[in-house]
Amino acid sequence: MKKIKAAAAVIFALIILTVSYAVPVSAIENEEKIENEENIETVHGMYDSCEKNSDVEVLASSSNLIADKKLKLSKTSSGLVVNATTRGSSEVTKCGFTYIKLQRLINGKWQDYTAYCYTDQYSDSALKNFTKTVTPPKGYTYRVICEHYAEKKKLLVFKDKQTAYNATASLSY
Repeated sequence: MKKIKAAAAVIFALIILTVSYAVPVSAIENEEKIENEENIETVHGMYDSCEKNSDVEVLASSSNLIADKKLKLSKTSSGLVVNATTRGSSEVTKCGFTYIKLQRLINGKWQDYTAYCYTDQYSDSALKNFTKTVTPPKGYTYRVICEHYAEKKKLLVFKDKQTAYNATASLSY
């Protein structure tokens, strides 16, 4: 009986050690907005809306569904803050992002550091805001990329859709 308890204790200890190494501690995400924290440096999306007909990829039979798009990466004392906005025109019934990714530069190539869930980044309205604070490892250059998305219903199950790629400039952290 003592041997079984000792073996169970060893197995339990191994499971605890394995699980503790599987949980990433270097990336602490905080969904709360940090309003009182000062931005040290900010970079904006290269394809943010400046005028009504900006560089938006228009899919067949859709027209100007994305009225405004913004992407921003800010460095604060507690980490990096990702802000993104997709605003649809008045007839839009669903908008948001197909993906938002924080990338870091490693050996001259951009590699995904973290990505945010596709399905959670939509709203059933004409506006979607996204804010996330991340504390990644220091000593790298980071950027954020995303794809803005908007749709409106057409006939029965058909929909007009529009997407637009966006990326920030790089930021050292």
